Amino acid sequence: MKIWITLATLLTTSSVYAAEVVSLSDGRQVKLNDDFTWEYVLKKAEQKAVETTLEKVEAIEAAAVEASTTAVEAIAAPTMATIPVVNKKVGTTVVVNAKKPTMQLSDSGVDVLIGSARYQNGELILPTSITNQSSQSVIQVEVEVQVFDMSGKQLAKENVTVWQSIKRMADTYLRPQQAEQGKVIKLAVPQSQQYQFSAEVLEVKTR
Repeated sequence: MKIWITLATLLTTSSVYAAEVVSLSDGRQVKLNDDFTWEYVLKKAEQKAVETTLEKVEAIEAAAVEASTTAVEAIAAPTMATIPVVNKKVGTTVVVNAKKPTMQLSDSGVDVLIGSARYQNGELILPTSITNQSSQSVIQVEVEVQVFDMSGKQLAKENVTVWQSIKRMADTYLRPQQAEQGKVIKLAVPQSQQYQFSAEVLEVKTR
């Protein structure tokens, strides 16, 4: 109550004591402002302590905001392990009349084996066989094949249906766990002992 009486007395004479610093009976100092307001006068040590406290509070708030932002980002974009995408196109060097198969292609549980190449009547001839490893019957298998000479010049590119059942005749479907001879691939290219060859399965139709 004393402080309010003292301040009231001082403020009534603010025209004389404006912006003056006065001491209270308990030793604290009060600054009287021109706009009829007042404020405690802090000593340098007290002011420094207040500033340090404010700085600490601001640092804690900034750290909390940053931690919250990081947590939200971590929830929004979780790390996910993925399996690399396999390139279905396979390339190799074909040696005419070699004793081993040229290559094997796989797609959707269907394996296409392209056999040993031979050259006859102006054509590179490659036999095929189809194995159905899937759980469904296969009615069509289409592959894309390309042939290049050894310098990389393209000689031929064709889409070949190596397996085709007869429409609406279930007996001609390639059943699961069955293997059959496929269509022979014939490509009109200049004769050579070796070629660069690539192939991929374009489509497998099942029923």
